[in-house]
Amino acid sequence: MAVSITYELDQECTRVPYGPIADHIRDNRGFSDLRGRPDDVSKITECAQSAALARLLLALAQPSSCVFSLGCDLGAHRAKGGPKRLRDVAGGYIQVVCGEYAKTKPEDYRRFAEEIASAMQKRSSGNRWELTFVLKGVELHLDDFGKIAPSVWIWFDARAAKPEAALQARENLIDCLTEALTADASLAALKGVQVPLA
Repeated sequence: MAVSITYELDQECTRVPYGPIADHIRDNRGFSDLRGRPDDVSKITECAQSAALARLLLALAQPSSCVFSLGCDLGAHRAKGGPKRLRDVAGGYIQVVCGEYAKTKPEDYRRFAEEIASAMQKRSSGNRWELTFVLKGVELHLDDFGKIAPSVWIWFDARAAKPEAALQARENLIDCLTEALTADASLAALKGVQVPLA
């Protein structure tokens, strides 16, 4: 199978906005509110490592976007064990929330994730991608909201035989993820709207 997809539910909430987070997985510089501010995407440090991530954040920062980013990160490593042709891994994550976060329920995010996963499966030919969708509560302190809202944290990895190939595979993955995240069918699933089959 070209894409391996899993779903998880995280019982622990995070708080947004948040400051820098550095641990064995993340080196995050803190929350940047990009809603309606596409010009600020160039200030996100990770965009210097990935033109595809910059394109994704740019799409989500548009004033017309139905979802926005709560955070992202990138990384690369050599995996232990497994076939040598798949040992180099380049990955990262993006966490997104619906612009109508006060109205959106966990089951809406589940449908959204399933629609994205289906779209990624269709676009994955020739790649070795892994995606994990984590439904996560967020204590949002935006727009005088100050309550817990659901979100989806999308972790992704691309595997290849060499570091450069893994990085290119990750770029392809992120570009496909951008298309899937912003597709009408995905956004309709997030809002609980049935889209007629073409």
